[in-house]
Amino acid sequence: MTLGQAEKMAIFHFHVNIISRGAGRSIVAAAAWQNSCRLYDERYGRFSNFVNKRAVAWSALILPSGGPAQWEDRECFWNALEAAEIRKDAQLGRQFDVALPDELDLPASIAVLQRFASEIFCIAGFAADLTLIEMGDTPRGKRHHGYVLIPTRPIVDGMFGRKPREWNSRVKLLEIRAAWAMMLNDKFAALGYDVRVDHRSNEERGIDAPPVKHIGMARKRIAARARQTS
Repeated sequence: MTLGQAEKMAIFHFHVNIISRGAGRSIVAAAAWQNSCRLYDERYGRFSNFVNKRAVAWSALILPSGGPAQWEDRECFWNALEAAEIRKDAQLGRQFDVALPDELDLPASIAVLQRFASEIFCIAGFAADLTLIEMGDTPRGKRHHGYVLIPTRPIVDGMFGRKPREWNSRVKLLEIRAAWAMMLNDKFAALGYDVRVDHRSNEERGIDAPPVKHIGMARKRIAARARQTS
């Protein structure tokens, strides 16, 4: 059986943002926004409050083996990372923004996100802050969107270690992107669905069609307000 003959293609979305002080960002604020919660930012002496801004279906902060127990607290962990960075333009973290296909219900979405964190990030020493956001309804229940926030520094001997430069490479990014697609397809197969995702571009797949554009939540809200006032 070849892909496309008996299998349907699901929409694939995978995007990475760098959280950098050089861009005026705080990793504590990024974690608060992602998890729609309130966290105190020790570096700036203020709260980042995003409570009830979005519907969080599930979230968890996962530490690699050897991570200090006190870092299981989200506020404590991200403030510790901020304190470990000296440079005023430091790159603090990477936020992976991924779509969860409609075929996956909440337990399946949690499972695949946890596998992604464990096999890609935690095994390399990185903590992973995971979040699933409710985005609307589908025939199978709620639609979910996922986020994975990791620091740029792995945990080594209970402390933040040196930044592995290979994680800045395009090769590494493509490797992680392909792994995410593979894990989604594994979950589809385990659940008996005849649907798959493909991380490759249309050009790489030999498809003469423009790529599907992903419209972020902020842009959707702006467009909705524009329609209401027109």
